[in-house]
Amino acid sequence: MQIDQHLVQFLTNIFNMKTLIIAFMTTGLIALMSIMTYVLEHRALRLRNRHFTLLVHLAETGSVLLSMLIVRSAVYAINSGSVLTWSYATAQLTILLFALYTMWGPTIGMINIIMPIFIYSQGIYLGSSTQYIPIFVIMVALLIVGIIYFSRHRTEVMASKWQYFSLQAVYGGTWWFIIWSIHPFNLLFTLFMLVGFMGYIGLLHMGIQWMSKAMERYTLLSQQVNFDELTGVRNRASFDTVTAEVFEVYRKRTRVPVTMAMFDIDHFKQFNDLHGHTTGDAVLKYVADHFEHELVAHKSHGELFRYGGEEFVVIFRAVPVADATTSITTIRHDLEAQTLKFNGESLQVTVSFGISQLQPEDLTFTSWFTRVDQYLYQSKKAGRDRITVEGKTITTN
Repeated sequence: MQIDQHLVQFLTNIFNMKTLIIAFMTTGLIALMSIMTYVLEHRALRLRNRHFTLLVHLAETGSVLLSMLIVRSAVYAINSGSVLTWSYATAQLTILLFALYTMWGPTIGMINIIMPIFIYSQGIYLGSSTQYIPIFVIMVALLIVGIIYFSRHRTEVMASKWQYFSLQAVYGGTWWFIIWSIHPFNLLFTLFMLVGFMGYIGLLHMGIQWMSKAMERYTLLSQQVNFDELTGVRNRASFDTVTAEVFEVYRKRTRVPVTMAMFDIDHFKQFNDLHGHTTGDAVLKYVADHFEHELVAHKSHGELFRYGGEEFVVIFRAVPVADATTSITTIRHDLEAQTLKFNGESLQVTVSFGISQLQPEDLTFTSWFTRVDQYLYQSKKAGRDRITVEGKTITTN
């Protein structure tokens, strides 16, 4: 009889309009966080820039805190100023757990550890009994152990169903007993809530897995269509699409500059002829990686494309030719100061540049592109390892 009563109470708490509203809101927030995390972390992996990675982790942390605040505000409004509801507790636990699963930032683990301490302290401050402090301490210790284990074995846990659901059980169980330590209620009802929490998390996990696979398929397709397989930078097809848009936009915004820089690798044929095509491929990837990384590190607003062979193009949106030249000169110096070590050899790599800003008299993209190409040829004709800017060839050694 008692079981029936608690089961009815549990079902009443789960299947009502307020709970469904919070469940749909939480699901939407988790989906948005998952998409944001997927996009930003894949970008961070490509750029391998420490500052950008830090910004990604800060964005992830901010999204978790903002989502929790949105849920709290919604529950507060729906329940006439009260947040002491099962739907609220479940929603917050779900957000915290999925952040732990999908986000890589170290602060996410810290939030998961700090939150139960904060909630317990708040409960004591509002007048809850302190008689269950030992239970609270044990549960927090178990929660910390679970979080540390997951952080060190993330790949294994996510690949193993029994480990994944075991962690869910530990996570949900410790949290419900932490809540129980400040708001004692029937333990049988707690078991029902834990089962409900596990079921909700399981359904969400299947949905997020489906969405992740869909995004991976889209990313793979986009990668194949828009990115060069060897160097990993944007390819000729992407260049044609982007520059058509850039030309149309900036041709109308005549007061906003846009600069194009084209370069190729000096004596590239010799790398292939003297050292083999494998070395030539390594040189191409080395130069592309260097420019891709440094363009981001210098906040140059430059977008790199492999135009073909050993030729690359950089588009600098809203950047005048003088600033673009400064960025290129610095990055080029850094390239020449290093050597590529490959197959036991140290290879010196230099590049030649042609740079020009879009002019009002450029009625077609071809006229602008042809001018930049001519400047590149001028640099090569002058002896290579040169930069030609608006018709003037300079050495920067």
